[in-house]
Amino acid sequence: MQKRLIFFIFVWCCAFGQIKKTNPIMQSLIIPGWGQKTLGKKKTARIFSSVEISLWTACAASYLSSYNEKLKYTAFAAQYAGVESEDKGHKYWVDIGNYLNIEQHNAEHLRWREFDELYNENDRWQWNEYGNMQKFEEMRIKSDYLKKTGEYILGTIILNHIISGINTLYILRSENITFTPVFTYKSSYVLLSLSF
Repeated sequence: MQKRLIFFIFVWCCAFGQIKKTNPIMQSLIIPGWGQKTLGKKKTARIFSSVEISLWTACAASYLSSYNEKLKYTAFAAQYAGVESEDKGHKYWVDIGNYLNIEQHNAEHLRWREFDELYNENDRWQWNEYGNMQKFEEMRIKSDYLKKTGEYILGTIILNHIISGINTLYILRSENITFTPVFTYKSSYVLLSLSF
């Protein structure tokens, strides 16, 4: 959380802390659509801004749904398997969705000689029926899926920033390209002029 706050403050300072005009490419890399708006391309700016807002909304919805599913499956496990849900890692939740009780888990890991994987009595669970264990596992997988979806959406947000920056660079460079048709008595050709 602290890293995110520092990153947000850094981006905010870069975006709004300078008095002199910020490079439109940098603007688009920070906030998609900002550089396009600076260059007068309002329709393109609106598209990038709308995509950005939609992606952040989808990301927040995905993470919140994942968190709510986690609350549901931990409460479900506490009710039907007698689990104490405090200070349990993700691996623990995966394991209780795959074994009816701690004895089955520990016996299997003893056979595999994985002594580091054994749980002690404080981590005890006992499902009252196999169907509840399966329902729990479905809820846990759904929560993990929603969390992974949020991570993919974050990657798409980064991609949107990069594409917005590239689009701004394209707009800047396309303004400096001119095509001039030249017609003479003997030949005709197109003169391409690039200026940087």
